[in-house]
Amino acid sequence: MDQLAQAFGFSYDVRKADIDEKAIRHDEPAQLVMALAHAKADAILTLLRSEAAAAGPGDRPGAGAGASADDSVAEASTSGGGGAAAAGGAAARPSFLITCDQVVVHEGLILEKPEDADQARAFIRGYARSPAQTVGSVLCTRLGGGSAGGGGGGDVRIGTVENCTILMDPLPEEAAEKLIEEGEVLWCAGGLMVEHPLVRPHVRGIEGGGEDSVMGLGREAVMRVLVEAAEAGADAP
Repeated sequence: MDQLAQAFGFSYDVRKADIDEKAIRHDEPAQLVMALAHAKADAILTLLRSEAAAAGPGDRPGAGAGASADDSVAEASTSGGGGAAAAGGAAARPSFLITCDQVVVHEGLILEKPEDADQARAFIRGYARSPAQTVGSVLCTRLGGGSAGGGGGGDVRIGTVENCTILMDPLPEEAAEKLIEEGEVLWCAGGLMVEHPLVRPHVRGIEGGGEDSVMGLGREAVMRVLVEAAEAGADAP
């Protein structure tokens, strides 16, 4: 997200979506991750509007909209003339909320975060048997009223789903154990961390996207939904 913000001239804040992910279920991975992205957007919008009401007129909390990989949500607002959806002046500057979710699909099963070290170990070993696929949603909400608090109505939502296939060689046992000892894999869908220095040398290829997409926040997907939401908001009455 930092690279996007620098390249396209917008600022962003990160927020936490406090939802019960286990309460949202669906047999279809694409529909599951999109439902979770919508639930995160609803939760963050409630928080932003509560903050806006508490702050009062003219004291806007946060900069605008957001980006979320998995649990966290970032809010970002466009600024200047080179952003994805730049507005003419500060008062008219649009704000966007970007929420995301991702699962790993392997051998017909939807894998979310490992419950424990044993499950993480089983996930990691399985990826050498057959390729894993990441299914990730990116949802952009253009906030009505052009502020973090929104205007009560007028929000526009544009979403997309990315599918990537990861081809991996077997990960050495010592590398897998080191990953589990570090603990970060327990917070990743399927315990899959292609960007980790212990894992990257064993990734033979990624089909359907890049490493950023596998990590849960593909740059191209983010820019696409930002632009589409900005254009849809501009056309809205």
